[in-house]
Amino acid sequence: MHIHARIHSSSDRHEASVATDGRAKMLTIPPNPSKPGSGINGGELLFLALATCYGNDLFREAAVRGIVVECVEVDVEVDGQFGGPG
Repeated sequence: MHIHARIHSSSDRHEASVATDGRAKMLTIPPNPSKPGSGINGGELLFLALATCYGNDLFREAAVRGIVVECVEVDVEVDGQFGGPG
């Protein structure tokens, strides 16, 4: 599996896309209203990715076992801290 991520960011727009094995998808991420860059920081995206992995893993592992899962809600908050910028 080959994953590629791309952003194009300026003072008035923020574009993000990801692709897995050449299948590209655009993501809607607003620009930061007060300065150039993304309206969502990297830490927020990282934690969203962890929560998404958890949900997707539940669907995948249930299917392997013949269990039908109609909905997944990740109630456990992904929480963490960073020591500073960068």
